[in-house]
Amino acid sequence: MNKKQILWGFLFAIGLFMAASYSIDNRGFHSGIYGIIGCIFILVAYTGMNWQKLQAHDQHTRKILVLLSSILGVIVILDIAEIILA
Repeated sequence: MNKKQILWGFLFAIGLFMAASYSIDNRGFHSGIYGIIGCIFILVAYTGMNWQKLQAHDQHTRKILVLLSSILGVIVILDIAEIILA
């Protein structure tokens, strides 16, 4: 294993830990800045782990990256809507 793989794996693990700050209770879905940062870490780690495939224009990897980015966008929109409506 090289140092970059360890770095991306560590970043992914931190992202998962931070994304676990999401909670669902009787009022709905709640997140915080830690959840958003965790999702960004997961997205960056996935991009870093698959950078060579992305540069080679691998369609499968690009589709997964777009899907992860879309999910992150929805989460951010839901957080903003929760702040506005609260």
